Amino acid sequence: MRPVEFGEAVPPGTRLTLLSAENPDRFFRVLKFWMDETSRIALALKTGVPSYQVKDEEGRIQLLLHLPIEEGGENRWCLWRPDQAGFDSRSISDGTLVDG
Repeated sequence: MRPVEFGEAVPPGTRLTLLSAENPDRFFRVLKFWMDETSRIALALKTGVPSYQVKDEEGRIQLLLHLPIEEGGENRWCLWRPDQAGFDSRSISDGTLVDG
């Protein structure tokens, strides 16, 4: 397993593991990767945000966003479900690993 690089186009079917010091690891399968096409209706995002449509172990479809915190700083991973209004603290992860 290795960290996912910022903007890496992870192919469909790839297994991702979200890491968080405060929550247990979570596992997902990539359905789709895209850049700049994230639904701007539901989320007001700037362009250049790598997004992954993923499915969790319970079959729920979610959006995994790789957000830069500040120029040249660390990045954060945010998980968003369409039935949520926004992000909460449980949706933010410290890193993501890709199998392979």
